[in-house]
Amino acid sequence: MRHFHGRPSRHHTPRPGGPAGRRAAAGATLLAASLLITACGGGQGGAGADLRAASLVIAENEPPATFDPVQADNSTVNEVVRPAYDTLVRFEGTELVPSVASEWTVSEDGTTIELTLRDDVVFHDGSALTAADVVYTLDRVQRLQIGVASFLSAYESAEADGDTGVTITLSEPSAPFLSALSRVYLLNADLVEENAGGDDGQQWLSANDAGSGPYRLTGYTPNQEASFELFGDYWGGVDGQARNVVFRYLAEASTQATALRQGEIDIAMDISPQDWEALEAEGFTVDRADTNVQLYALFDMTGKGETEQRALREAVSYAYDYDQHVESILKGAGEPARGVLAAGMPCHDPDVARPSFDPDRAREILADEGLEGTSLTMTYLEATAEMEQAATLLQSNLADVGVDLTLQAITYPQYIEMTSAPEDVPDLGMIYSFPAFPDASAVLYQGFHSSNAGGGLNFGGYSDEDVDALVERGQTATDPDERCEAYNEAQDIIADDHAAMVLSNPQYVTVIGEGVSGYAYDPAHHQTVDVYRISKG
Repeated sequence: MRHFHGRPSRHHTPRPGGPAGRRAAAGATLLAASLLITACGGGQGGAGADLRAASLVIAENEPPATFDPVQADNSTVNEVVRPAYDTLVRFEGTELVPSVASEWTVSEDGTTIELTLRDDVVFHDGSALTAADVVYTLDRVQRLQIGVASFLSAYESAEADGDTGVTITLSEPSAPFLSALSRVYLLNADLVEENAGGDDGQQWLSANDAGSGPYRLTGYTPNQEASFELFGDYWGGVDGQARNVVFRYLAEASTQATALRQGEIDIAMDISPQDWEALEAEGFTVDRADTNVQLYALFDMTGKGETEQRALREAVSYAYDYDQHVESILKGAGEPARGVLAAGMPCHDPDVARPSFDPDRAREILADEGLEGTSLTMTYLEATAEMEQAATLLQSNLADVGVDLTLQAITYPQYIEMTSAPEDVPDLGMIYSFPAFPDASAVLYQGFHSSNAGGGLNFGGYSDEDVDALVERGQTATDPDERCEAYNEAQDIIADDHAAMVLSNPQYVTVIGEGVSGYAYDPAHHQTVDVYRISKG
């Protein structure tokens, strides 16, 4: 769920030369409308059964808007580009470790990063990944100013030094920048240039693969499934992975549960809490993992509607039963939120003020301000069990204190479109915050800095000069204590403004079928399965 407001994209004129020997015909996978696993699904013998046994099938409730890695700030896109692409660095837990970049150094003033690349990485068309591809990828992100560009606001330029050396220059020190590179997926520059069209390759990449990852994209049937096959020349090696990976899009939690029981899928991440216990008793593995994710109800802070009144926002925040959310909706798989940032995030402020369930206090505020009978509208994402139940609970809680709440179920793309225009921002919008990397900037800058309103992740349109300055100070400070001091002050202001209700800090629950091993929740890639780490059969 990540987009960034910036200048419009423009066509990039292909550079002369570049790594030799790459041609679109050799590397492009022009996608066919193939239902790979459905065509040879459960209940059939012979080759179909063998193929199903060698395939890892993962259920998801929402299809990706594109396969272009520049949009990998969105978890649905991140999930399908992660198997097909590599990054310079990656996270193991909360530790940043090498990937395509084998080592790096940062200058004393924090504005220059020098990286050394591996020399054994090849794209799916067989051509070598070089420094020129890294420079091209970073420059393309800067040109387009969408998606992951919001993580790289300090990027100024990059220069290749031979095939394995890259120097990145920043406009100012940026403590989160290296972490943000874990979401920048490296493109086959020549292949994308040959298919650039008039939009820097966005249309072509929306359904094609230009990566070097452990799997290559082989097919996509919109709203049904995306299929991948193992890339035998992957630099990390191939040993025990599933031969094929399929993401199947099943909107309803009950449908996913049925598909698990029938052996049609292997992993499901959107099962209703009501089904966890039953599936565990039937022999399925139910993995529960702590997360840095929080569920927000973001108030409209554009100043155009009822929620411009701080007193109303405060009253609504006191009306919600946060403990019932954890006990009845999450079935104990999580905890009440403890502030603007999740408790596991660096620079979390444990002392930030946060409302508890106090309907009498809510009624008192409403009466004092003459706000009884206020009517509000809230959007939430359809086919998301926690949101659906939380929306109904909030509607009931607000009715008890005299506020009428109308609910509107929408898709994530609809929410993106709605919040890109201030006049269309709903009174409340229920949405998860998925930090793309474990740094306070991934929430405070993305979700609350004014530059990310109207097309970015600041979906409520929040704007405060002091918060902007504090977040920027936190990003540029090189001393960890100074960074946290700035971020803590920003959290206090946001909380005091009641810019958002923070409804829960849920665990991530994954249900896994028989014969699957190696699954582990990855906090730096929430709602994304690292298929390369999984064995099947």
